[in-house]
Amino acid sequence: MTVSFEFIQTISDLKALGSRLRKEDTLAVDIEADSLHHYITKVCLVQISTAGQTFIIDPLATETLAPILPLFTSEKIRKILHGADYDLRSLYRDYGTSITNVFDTMVASQFLGEKEPGLAAVLNKRFGIMLNKKYQRANWSKRPLSEAMLTYAAHDTAHLIPLYRALQKDLLEKGRLEWVEEECNRMSIECAKANNSHWACSHPNQTSTRRHCQNVLKREPLFKRFKGAGAMSPRDLAVLEKLLRFREKCAMKQDRPPFKVFGNRLIKELVQAKPMDLDAIKKIPGLPGDFMRRYAKGSLAAIKSAAELPEHRLPVYPKTPRPKRNPEKQARIKRLRIWRDSKAKALDLPPGLLCNNALLEALAECKPGNPESLKQVPGIRCWQKKVLGREIIGVMHGMENHIKHKTGEENIS
Repeated sequence: MTVSFEFIQTISDLKALGSRLRKEDTLAVDIEADSLHHYITKVCLVQISTAGQTFIIDPLATETLAPILPLFTSEKIRKILHGADYDLRSLYRDYGTSITNVFDTMVASQFLGEKEPGLAAVLNKRFGIMLNKKYQRANWSKRPLSEAMLTYAAHDTAHLIPLYRALQKDLLEKGRLEWVEEECNRMSIECAKANNSHWACSHPNQTSTRRHCQNVLKREPLFKRFKGAGAMSPRDLAVLEKLLRFREKCAMKQDRPPFKVFGNRLIKELVQAKPMDLDAIKKIPGLPGDFMRRYAKGSLAAIKSAAELPEHRLPVYPKTPRPKRNPEKQARIKRLRIWRDSKAKALDLPPGLLCNNALLEALAECKPGNPESLKQVPGIRCWQKKVLGREIIGVMHGMENHIKHKTGEENIS
C-alpha cells in the first residue's frame, strides 16, 4: 500500500504548514530518532497526518520546530500517537514542548484486550494493512534519506486517524473511553514532569553537548543504573564503576551509545575475572573483535585503579531499608491480587493494566475504609475508583464483605 506525503525541509514551508494545520481538529503524530546510533539522542523526523494528507518534517534541515509547536500544545486539536511515551519524552527533551489532548492508540488497543498492541499487528488485524518494519532500527540522522525510508516513516501516521476512530467506537461500546483518555492525559503530564532532559532546544550545540557529557561523569555513581550491581561486593562495585566510566568516555568521544562500545555482558565478565594483564583479558570468552586493539588497555587501567583503592574508599550500594513484615498487609495484598487477576480475566484485560502491583501495594498500605477514602491512595485513577472502588473496599476488608458485593447485596457498579 502506497502513501503519498509532502517532505518539509525549509523554514518557509514549515511556517506554511503550521498555518495550514491550525484549522485541523485531529492530527496523527510520530517521530523518528537516532538513539541506536549516537551518544546523545535527537529527534530526526516528525511525521504529521491529517485525515487526508501526510507531512514529513526534517528538523535537522529546518533547525527548529517553532512554527508547529503551538499545534502540540493546543487543547482544541486532538493528537493521535501510537506508543506515545517515547515521542512525548523526546519532543519535550529536544524542544521543551509538552503535547496536550493526546490519544494513544496503543493504550486504547490494550484497554480493548489486544494481545499484540504494536502498530503493525493492530493495523493488520483491523484493516489488513501490512507494515514493512525494515527501517525500524535505521539511522535517521543520516542525510539524504532514501525514498523508501521516507515512505516507511509516512506509514507510521497515515493510518492512525482511521485507527483512532475505530478504537474510539469500540471503547464507547465497552464504556472504556474515559479510562483511556485519563491514562493518556496522565501520560502527557508525567512525560513532561519526569523528563530528565539536559537541555530543551532544537539543536544542541557543541557547548551544550560538552556540558552534558561533563554532567554525566559528575553524577555518582554510574553503577546504580547497572542491573545486578546491588548484589555486588564493594570491591566489585569499584571495578564496575571504573569500567562504566571508561566506557562512557569512549562513547562520548565516538558519539555512540555506550552499549555499542562494548556490552554489559563483557563488563560483568571483567568485573568477575578482574584481569591484571592483557594476556588475562584475552582469555575472557566472547571478546568483540576490536576490543583488544581499542579498549583492552583502558579497561585494564580501570580495573587496576579500582583494585588499588583502599577499603575505606570503596563504594557501597545504597540499600533501601526493608520494611518490617506486616502479615495483615500481606494478606490484604494477596486478597487484592486474587481479585485483580479474576477481574482482569473477566474484563479480558492484562492484570497490570487493570491494577498494577504498585497500586495493590499502595491500597494495602493505606487501607481505605470506604470508596470516598480511595482518593487518598497514591497513583489510583479516577476510572479505577469509579468502576472498581466498591469491589476494592470489599476485598480489602475480608472475603465476607467481598462476597456480599459479588452477590449483589450492595451496589458495586
